[in-house]
Amino acid sequence: MKSDNSSDLPVRIITPHNGIEAFNDAIRSMVRDFSQSRALAWRMLLRDTRAMYRQSLLGYVWLFLPPLATVLVWVMLNKSSLVNIDAGSVPYPLFVVTGTVLWTAFNSAVMAMQEIMVSARSMLSKINFPHEALIITAFGKALLNSSIPALLLIPAFLVYGVTPHLSMLLFPLGFIVILLLGCAIGLLFVPIGALYGDVGRAIQMGLRFGFFVTPVIYALPDSGMARTLLLWNPVTAPLVSSRSWLVGGESVLVLETMVVFAISLILLILSTIMFKVVMPHLIERLNS
Repeated sequence: MKSDNSSDLPVRIITPHNGIEAFNDAIRSMVRDFSQSRALAWRMLLRDTRAMYRQSLLGYVWLFLPPLATVLVWVMLNKSSLVNIDAGSVPYPLFVVTGTVLWTAFNSAVMAMQEIMVSARSMLSKINFPHEALIITAFGKALLNSSIPALLLIPAFLVYGVTPHLSMLLFPLGFIVILLLGCAIGLLFVPIGALYGDVGRAIQMGLRFGFFVTPVIYALPDSGMARTLLLWNPVTAPLVSSRSWLVGGESVLVLETMVVFAISLILLILSTIMFKVVMPHLIERLNS
């Protein structure tokens, strides 16, 4: 006769609670399930990456093509004098490829977070797992999708004879700040974006507009109203600083970059907690 082991299984009792308790539960579960979330996120990242490029003829080459096309367009426009952009002492092709790589990191981070609910919709309705694994997976995708295009910098440095210097070691720090900022902004709009498709379209339109109000293809002015307005753009400081650390030609905005880093980190933590709190309600709405 087999013994009944059902009494040995863990029992979870769900009871009504107020909003403060929901936030406390979310924070405790994030700390408790971190190792499990990290392992699950790694498996999900491998699965999604392989699935994305499995049926692609060019595979990972597609990660190079959009930023490369952007660089070629602006270099040709500047060379033909259709637009006249002064990059100072830095060769313009090198200037614009660096800015484009950094903007690609921000754009990839925002869009990776926006795709969380789409890529995991079937899992959310069938499997109970730590939802912060989705955020870690999205960050991994953004890091992959922006690091591979960054390899374009290597041939650009060789062509223009860039001499290695110590400030280049600071470039990854600015790169990470831009990724964190993009993830924080993208995650902030995930709950409402999961319910209304207009949000995703508005974000894509905002990113297209943001490309032109961020000093990606032109240098930050030294003074004036344009400089003041551009500095209100949170992407400006880490992008300009990272580019200056790598190729020079502009003033480094250290204080502004550190402020953006602190705000991005706080916003990302708060957005993650909010995401954890609203996920049960989102799953219920999506499956109704």
